[in-house]
Amino acid sequence: METNKKTILLVEDNESDVELAKRALQKENIATEIIVARDGQEALDYMFGTGCYDLGVNSYIRKPVDFAKFSEALRCVDQYWLSINEPPPSI
Repeated sequence: METNKKTILLVEDNESDVELAKRALQKENIATEIIVARDGQEALDYMFGTGCYDLGVNSYIRKPVDFAKFSEALRCVDQYWLSINEPPPSI
């Protein structure tokens, strides 16, 4: 059982962009759970409902419009958020 599971909360209202983001994540070999929220309210409901916010999840990355810049942002996400970043210890 993996105790340090990483999840990406993707907030996107356009289904085509959701699929594009998923394909880009797959292309960058970012294998993680992807939760899709269709708007900010749905994202907040998810974060507060799952306790994510209590664990310190309070940052976001704004999606660049240019696909090449988006792909580069995903590489940075993988490197920092999914590889280096550690959740706080359990109390």
